[in-house]
Amino acid sequence: MVRVALPANTPRPVSALSPKVSGMEFSLTPFTEIAPGIHRAVAEPASVNIGLVVGDTGALVVDTGSSPAQGRAIRAAVAHVTDRPIVGAVATHHHYDHLFGLGAFADVVTYGHTSLQASVEANADLDAELARLGVRRDELAFPTRTFNLAATADVGGRHIEIVHFGTAHTPGDAAVLVPDANVIFTGDLFEESGPPSAGPDSDLKGWPRALDGILGTLRAESLLVPGHGEPFDRDFAFTQRGELAGTWAQADYLVQRGVKEEDAYEAGEWNFPEETIRAWLPMIYAALAAEGKRPRTRLPLA
Repeated sequence: MVRVALPANTPRPVSALSPKVSGMEFSLTPFTEIAPGIHRAVAEPASVNIGLVVGDTGALVVDTGSSPAQGRAIRAAVAHVTDRPIVGAVATHHHYDHLFGLGAFADVVTYGHTSLQASVEANADLDAELARLGVRRDELAFPTRTFNLAATADVGGRHIEIVHFGTAHTPGDAAVLVPDANVIFTGDLFEESGPPSAGPDSDLKGWPRALDGILGTLRAESLLVPGHGEPFDRDFAFTQRGELAGTWAQADYLVQRGVKEEDAYEAGEWNFPEETIRAWLPMIYAALAAEGKRPRTRLPLA
């Protein structure tokens, strides 16, 4: 298993255009080339990977940071890497650290799954989240080119595929594939800096199936860039897919044995830390219950 680390002399984060909002610090590292014409920067406050794909005639940004101001900082950082114009930007899913900078890209084509706007607007905590980030509702922007399954982009001599493989981390996850470079930006479908992040909008049963779509495209030399953490190879990807599938399967097995949710952590064998599993178990048990699977007490034989 290989993680591709930043070079030792990579510059550390520098302040973005909005350095602090309500005590939050916004920053952006310079872009670092991870493959020919493929670059990565890291944006705070969420340590999210920002991708840049450069072709002969243009450049595509992958994920846009946590605010329009940070989106503008990303655009300024791109100008230090290439003189090719930005021709598009992708939001890999609807969470703030990936989408809320999209307003800075109003002059280019922006890509995202058809569900993104509805998912943002369904967030009961949206106003509080916007206030925390210093973003107004009227500054939110949504993709101008939406898709259910896939879209393509061309930056000149380089074909890019933007693909939704199914519900997983969110209803509208998209991976950005650059086949000629064997690089995939996965959004939060994969995580390297910690366990995958799952919440009320996640599909923990469907997630491994969505990852199978990515895994089917991989070669031995493929490089995957997660939403958070260091780039990694296909061995890491296969391992994390197995860990996610195993978590659901273990909970399903416990339910069939009659183990109640409150006893499940101690009764099971788990692939992720205790804090993660305890947070996921209510979601998994609720999803299993929706399928008609509930723990049943087995009476002792007379």
